[in-house]
Amino acid sequence: MKNHPLHKTTTSKLIARQRSNLKSPIKDVNKHLNGIRECFNPLFPLFSLGSRVADHFPSRFSFHSPPSSSDEDLFHHLQNLNQAFRSSQISPHNVAIVADGGIKKSQVATAVAHIWSDNSIIQCLQANSINVTSIEAELMAICLGLIPAMEEKNVHNIIVITDSIATAKKVFKLKTDPLQNMFILLTSAIDFFFRKDGRNKIQFWFCPSKAKWPKHKLVDDQVKADNCAPIFPSKESHLFNKKKECNNILSEWQNSFMSNPKRGQCFLDFEDEKQKVIIPTYTKGSSWLPSIGFTNSLCARFTRMTTGHAPIGEYRQRFLPHLPISCPCGKAEVQTREHIVMECDAHDPSTHPCNIIINSFVHFLADNPSAFSFDNG
Repeated sequence: MKNHPLHKTTTSKLIARQRSNLKSPIKDVNKHLNGIRECFNPLFPLFSLGSRVADHFPSRFSFHSPPSSSDEDLFHHLQNLNQAFRSSQISPHNVAIVADGGIKKSQVATAVAHIWSDNSIIQCLQANSINVTSIEAELMAICLGLIPAMEEKNVHNIIVITDSIATAKKVFKLKTDPLQNMFILLTSAIDFFFRKDGRNKIQFWFCPSKAKWPKHKLVDDQVKADNCAPIFPSKESHLFNKKKECNNILSEWQNSFMSNPKRGQCFLDFEDEKQKVIIPTYTKGSSWLPSIGFTNSLCARFTRMTTGHAPIGEYRQRFLPHLPISCPCGKAEVQTREHIVMECDAHDPSTHPCNIIINSFVHFLADNPSAFSFDNG
């Protein structure tokens, strides 16, 4: 009933002041259980320049990551990590924390932290949340292990092992950030830990999940094995809500791209290495550019081939019929893209693609500089 008049007592007719004074079970439940969690607290004292942990104790915390993502650097980094972990287990004044967080398809986040001392797990901690992002799950895991470890008596040196070193670094930067409310608890605890004893230090070590380092694999397996059921309704974090909106916009963009006739009837669809049709995205350098952006010439020729707007007979037949449309090789009355890529003798037959994976076509164009070039038009 689209055009039905609104009821005279409907809330949409209330002014802002009346709406704020309105009380009802449904309104109160919606307010407390739905919406976005409060996350910004920029006036908290420890967020001010000159008052931050990094300002007072710059030498009391450190981060350790491999210099690059190469296998060799990762190997040497893991050797150093093993040594750091062994050292942390020798003295009763040292502990190691291995933390990991993850999110299931049900949007339930699981955070796990193991506190190690004397080569055994002295605390195994786990927490769950919902409607948060992976970075929040990782931060939750670090908090879960680090706060109780700092409360232990006679503990002076702590190493935290995580696969998200960028999350740990955010704790000490303390810019205006959607994670500020989560930082307050951890930053206050770190500040107190450093102030109570001049010997107290914290090291953060990067350990990627793909390395399957035994101690980290234990927490990673526990995160993956957790089957906590989601509880609805629940408020969303600011980052989760932002991610959800981005995903909705991206999905709408992708759907309109696939169904929009403006992309052209001649547009070629390619597959990635996983044999999935490539669709538009704004992440990781977009969808096609990472494969074709080696040179301007290659990018231009790939674009011509993909859209069909190229100096070939098939295009001339539609827009320039007074020009020749046959292939110079003499084997095709109309020089089509399919003929050029799959059959034309003017190009090396060994370079013809045998599938529709994008890299096969990129290699063909790289090996045949005259293909879809105006120099050959």
